[in-house]
Amino acid sequence: MEAPKKDIHEVMEDYDKLHNIPIDVTQTISHEEFVKGLQDGTVGFAPRGGEAVRLASGGGRVFFTICLLLYLVAPVLVIPVWAYHERNWWLLLGIVVASLIAPQLAQRKGSSIGGLLLLASIIFFFTKGVHNYFTFFPVCALWSYFFFQLAEAVQGESARQTLIGSPERFRREVAAGGLYIWRKRDLP
Repeated sequence: MEAPKKDIHEVMEDYDKLHNIPIDVTQTISHEEFVKGLQDGTVGFAPRGGEAVRLASGGGRVFFTICLLLYLVAPVLVIPVWAYHERNWWLLLGIVVASLIAPQLAQRKGSSIGGLLLLASIIFFFTKGVHNYFTFFPVCALWSYFFFQLAEAVQGESARQTLIGSPERFRREVAAGGLYIWRKRDLP
């Protein structure tokens, strides 16, 4: 016997189930269902065409901006002063480490890079001292790594609180196509 032919939508649904791809519920979910789903962990969201900070408001947006300044601007201001104090211009490479490399490393999900940077900083501090490249560069990277991760967490949580607390903003974002909302699949 020959199996009945499936149309493309049935094939795609089978594929999505097999690979546990979340269900797009952007146009069908109500604000109440969204809030309940966020609280029980069955619903997630992501902004379309931008960062979650555009959804943030109030203190969350201010704290995000402070974290952003601490991981991007502070190294550019502080490291040259430290390099001048130490009379060692090689330390200016810490700007590249802190402003370019560490934020890229912080975007890798599920890695233990932050722990390795902390461990390297501690080990080199006690073995080489504070006035050494091997101590200085991991500390620069750890600084930016930490504040990047903090900024990411703050922007996500602030956007979440804004959408939970403002049904009007939620509806406006959905109507404008500014959100992608998904529901996790039930695992068999």
